[in-house]
Amino acid sequence: MKLDNFYWLMYKGVIPNSKLSELEAFLLKFIYPIASWSIKQIIRQEKTRSLIERLQKTVPDISAQETHYTYKGVIEEKERAVQAFQCQMLLEIMSKASFQDQEIFTLVDIGDSSGTHCLYFSELLKDKVKKIETISVNLDPKAIEKIKSRGLKAILCRAEDLDLGSQSTDLFTSFQMLEHLHDPVMFLRRLAKKSKGNYLFVTVPYFEKSRVGLHRIRNDVKEPVSAEETHIFELSPEDWNLLFIHSGWKPVFSKKHYHYPRNWPVVSLFLKYFWRILDFEGNWGIFLEKDLEISNYYQDWDE
Repeated sequence: MKLDNFYWLMYKGVIPNSKLSELEAFLLKFIYPIASWSIKQIIRQEKTRSLIERLQKTVPDISAQETHYTYKGVIEEKERAVQAFQCQMLLEIMSKASFQDQEIFTLVDIGDSSGTHCLYFSELLKDKVKKIETISVNLDPKAIEKIKSRGLKAILCRAEDLDLGSQSTDLFTSFQMLEHLHDPVMFLRRLAKKSKGNYLFVTVPYFEKSRVGLHRIRNDVKEPVSAEETHIFELSPEDWNLLFIHSGWKPVFSKKHYHYPRNWPVVSLFLKYFWRILDFEGNWGIFLEKDLEISNYYQDWDE
């Protein structure tokens, strides 16, 4: 088994109708407990347990958040920890930006797969804004059905083709979506140029060194695959920042979330490489403000 195959192994166990080989089933008996213990320790270190419990009350079941695999067991633990990190950052963003005085706070979540974050945000912001309106965007009709079934607004389209016209937006969000795009630069540029919104909050997988994903091609997996299942660009924060500035977005502040406890001698180092092989080290979140000055120096945009 190639090391890179471990990237899919953690999720293969929760893909409906997926058949595990004897070796894969054996390895997961060791991988899942280590991953679960690691996630529990970072939740303790980041002190997000109470926030996770609040989010669980808001959305008790996130098992069907994605279309092609199920969140359960350690996969759910990991996702809950990431969601708490995202929500914690949102609350910090709300304290830094002046959104409180508006009658309606409009949030557009691009790449939303189920409406979960919109429900979280409506709960978390209910005492911070007078009224919140959410709009979700996804290219998957099944995702749009799930979102609308929760009574939320949703738009079926590719992120790159999003055009909200005269719709004013207070905050755009995009969680674990940019790495799935073939052309994240044009998505970001068009959003900066066409939208009536000045702020963008993004999270992506955290990598110290940039690379191209496309793990199925690396492993010679020849079967149909969706955008949801495919990472194209897995970039470092430094490289993402360059693309943000080039595309018309100025970094304001950023934070990292790891899937393992930090600053533990030997243990942290082991878990760092464990997660690098298994999935990725964690997540990186960044709050951005629209600023086209440097972006407009580039003369050959195809808009």
